Amino acid sequence: MECRVPLILRFLTTVALASLFFLPRPSGAEEMVVLATSSSCPVTEISSLDVRKAYLGVSLRLEGHSIRPLRLGNDEQLNQIFFQSVVAMSRKSYERRVLSLALKFGTPRPVEYDSLGEAIGALQRIQCSVVYAWKKDLENVEGIRVIRVLWQR
Repeated sequence: MECRVPLILRFLTTVALASLFFLPRPSGAEEMVVLATSSSCPVTEISSLDVRKAYLGVSLRLEGHSIRPLRLGNDEQLNQIFFQSVVAMSRKSYERRVLSLALKFGTPRPVEYDSLGEAIGALQRIQCSVVYAWKKDLENVEGIRVIRVLWQR
C-alpha cells in the first residue's frame, strides 16, 4: 500500500497540471478579428451576410452609404480566418469568384493593402470603407471604430 499512495498522488498531480492547459484563457488574452471603419462613417452595425456580400463584390448600401471593403494581404493567419470565417470559401474559390464578378459585371475587387497603416489611411480617406484586422492592432488607433467581431478564440 505504501507504493500506491505516491503513485496516486503523482497521477492526481499530473491530471491537475494537465487540466490547466484546457482551462479557458483570461478575456484579456483573447484573439479577435474585427471589422472596423472610420469614426466618421454613420454605419453602426453590419450583419455577417452583408460583410460576406461586400467582400464578394456585391454592391452594398447600408443606412444610405455604400460600403467599400478593404483587405490586408500581409498576415497569413488573418487571411486564413478571413477565407474560413468571413467568406466561407477557399482562397482559390474566392479569387475565382471575385475575378468572375469583375469580368462579367465590372464590379471592383476589394483593394488589398500590404500594411495596416496603409489600410487605416484608406479607411480615413474612403467614405464608409471597412477592413478586417486583429482587434489588438486597432485598440490604440484614433478615428477607427469596430462595428463587428468576425472571429474570436
